[in-house]
Amino acid sequence: MPRFKLISEKNYIKQMNTRVIPSLKPYHTGGTVERVGGQPVRWDYYRCPNARGSIMISHGFTESGYKFIEMVYYFHKMGLNVCTIDHRGHGRSWRGVDEVSLTDADDFYDYVLDLRQVTLDVLQKKGDGPYLIYGHSMGGAIEAVLLKRFPGLYSAAIFNAPMIRAQTGGLPLPITGLIAKIAVRLGWGQKPVFIHRLYDPEESFEESPATSKARFDWYSDMRRRNPFYRNNAATYKWLREAVKVCTELTGKYATRGIRIPTVFYIAQQDTFVDSGAIRTFASQIPHARIVQIPASKHEIYRSGNDAMEVYLNSIEAFVDENIEVSESETRRSD
Repeated sequence: MPRFKLISEKNYIKQMNTRVIPSLKPYHTGGTVERVGGQPVRWDYYRCPNARGSIMISHGFTESGYKFIEMVYYFHKMGLNVCTIDHRGHGRSWRGVDEVSLTDADDFYDYVLDLRQVTLDVLQKKGDGPYLIYGHSMGGAIEAVLLKRFPGLYSAAIFNAPMIRAQTGGLPLPITGLIAKIAVRLGWGQKPVFIHRLYDPEESFEESPATSKARFDWYSDMRRRNPFYRNNAATYKWLREAVKVCTELTGKYATRGIRIPTVFYIAQQDTFVDSGAIRTFASQIPHARIVQIPASKHEIYRSGNDAMEVYLNSIEAFVDENIEVSESETRRSD
């Protein structure tokens, strides 16, 4: 049975600001790591008394760790220590461009190495295992590459609408990559991709990947009040790097090295990532589960409460199962 009640969509902002966030503050610490000198990457950690394990949250493109504070609350209620990261170029982490709306990247692998360092220096030093990871969209692609290249860091993984292959307006990945490479060679590497827009404080709920207006409104207010949450457009360098990682994750050795228990959540109405590519990727991992969430768009974690109930009950069952497996293995080894 769930260890928590869903936040009601009625008076959602008030509940978040007077109940959820204050309840986490006594357990919160935050800081940065600098894998590259002068380029701090922000992390936030929420200790759970009598924790059963620990989980890392890897956010998506143009997002931040703070956008997942409701998910932090639910994981905390499940008995987990929780760590979030602001990936470089996002949130309160180092940025290579002055315009806060732009999301830039020199090398996608930087995201992976940053996440590895926060895992080792924060999550695994502050909290006991088992260690789980949850990645959304771009954060799911980072998660996938991390698990491939550094097996052994985590014992189970949750993928939320991961960017195995981004939707590219009907263009094949090689063509999209070529356009990005040409733009970079022309000196447009830090210019916004032509179909992307800079931040608009009057952003549209209808055009968003959320289906809960209450949840959408809460973070939109955060963005209006905090400039570092206003990522909105990709640069051509970011697009070049995104195509490179999607090419890897849809290639011959897409899942090589990933052998831990995994669950993949697919949004019923996703227009941001290719759900077919997610299914193909998952099919190559032993015993991977695929769960489609009804009445959801790309940001499943910002769905209405009917969909959220299905989603969170499934996640909690996965967490419970993998913590129990880890505990039984520990008892056997003792």
